[in-house]
Formats: sequence, C-alpha cells, structure tokens
Amino acid sequence: MPPARAVMPEIEFFQLTDVGCVRAENEDAVGHWPHEDGLVFAVADGVGGHAGGEIASNLALEVLAREMDRAPGSWPVAKRLRRAVQEANLEIYTKGITVPELRRMATTLTASAVVGGTLVAAHVGDCRLFLLRDLKLMQLTKDHTWVWEQMQYGILSPEEARNHPRRHMVTRCLGAELIVGIDVLTLDVKPGDVVLQCSDGIHGAVGEGELGELLTAHPPEAACRALVRRAREEGGEDNLSAQVAAIIDCPAPATRPWWRFGR
Repeated sequence: MPPARAVMPEIEFFQLTDVGCVRAENEDAVGHWPHEDGLVFAVADGVGGHAGGEIASNLALEVLAREMDRAPGSWPVAKRLRRAVQEANLEIYTKGITVPELRRMATTLTASAVVGGTLVAAHVGDCRLFLLRDLKLMQLTKDHTWVWEQMQYGILSPEEARNHPRRHMVTRCLGAELIVGIDVLTLDVKPGDVVLQCSDGIHGAVGEGELGELLTAHPPEAACRALVRRAREEGGEDNLSAQVAAIIDCPAPATRPWWRFGR
C-alpha cells in the first residue's frame, strides 16, 4: 500500500537575500520549492575567504532541489533531506578537487521542509533556524563554529562570542570533507507558529530579542525586509539572507514527542 499523502499546510512564505554594505559579491543563496503538498526552503552561505563560495552555495541548492525531487516517495522526509544534503556535499567536494580554481570551495546549508503538521530540517554550518511560538523565539539549530564550541565549554559568554574575531570560523561545512556530519531535527508545528531561517549576516547583526520582535510585528515579507534593513543599519558586514514561513493552518500532529533531534 502506498504511503498516505500529507495534508497540505497553509503557509505564508517570503525570502530575501542582500549583498550587505561591505562585500562586493553575494555568496549567500536562498531557494524554495513545493514538495509533497508542502514546502522546502533552504539557505546556503558560501564560506568566506574560500574560492568559489558563491558557486558552492548555489550548487548546494541546485543539488538539494534535484535530489528531493528524485527521492522515493516511500522515504520519510527526514531521510530525503539527509540524503540530499549528503549528495550536495559530495558534489561540492568533488568539484572542488577536480577544478583547480575552485579548490577548497565550501558552503554552509540549512534546509527545512514543512509537510503536513511537521517541520523537518537538515543543518550544517552557522546559518540558523528559529521558531517563534506564543511570542517566544527558540533557536532550533546549533552553530558549527569555533565560538559556539567555546560557549558550550563555558570559555566564552554569548556577549564575548558575538563580537569575537573568530566568530565566522566554521567547524563543519559542505565541500570540505568527503563525509560531513548533518544535524537533522523533526518537530510538530501548529497554526500561529513562525519559522525563521537566516544566514549569519542576519543573526550576527540583529540580536535574538529583536529578531523575535520583528517576527511578531510583521508578516513574512515585511519581516524579511525589516531584518535586512536592521542588519544593514548595524553595518551589514556580511551577506544578508532571511526566509520566513508563517504557519496559517496545518493538520494536528500525530501522537509523538513534539521535537526530535539527531545526527
């Protein structure tokens, strides 16, 4: 018997990417695609200082979209996302070692799928996924960065990490190694939830409290524009990308833990 199709959630979605105020090129890439009566959206940030960052971020989204479309319908969404991100890593790594001018190119990637009443995400790097629920903003992903590790050990405070000179040093990304560790999380969503996915140019410039305020005050398009505007007002030192998905309606979740997180 074929698997039952998910009931399509009603989502208001918008995305925006901006070069910022300092950099000449935009190494961020954003994309969204319909998938199994739901929505997949992703943000990738080409690793700064590496050749081909812009090519790597765009290739990651190209492979993600292709592999999600090709994946067997019998696979759970989490497996499809994980395999798609694995394939993106492999293709970026292979291109980086076969094309001399693209050697060591890499990118971060955070990809989310809202299907039925469930949000599934696959994450590598320092873009972030947030959930606004009942006026409270929660960061769902952890940064794969040097400063995040130092915070976990209690060596750096959040305030020290925010402006640390090594804050952009990623410890995990696509294309650097043949095999990459991928964080995968699954959680139930409900009407009224707002999902924010953004590059470090946004969350590095705009504090978490203000992120929540802007998401609360604005619908997705206005929220994206406000986030980019505020990041530019704070200097816009990096490329700036934001994706906002407001859950208008969705089916009730099955009986299970509302949040599962794994590797």
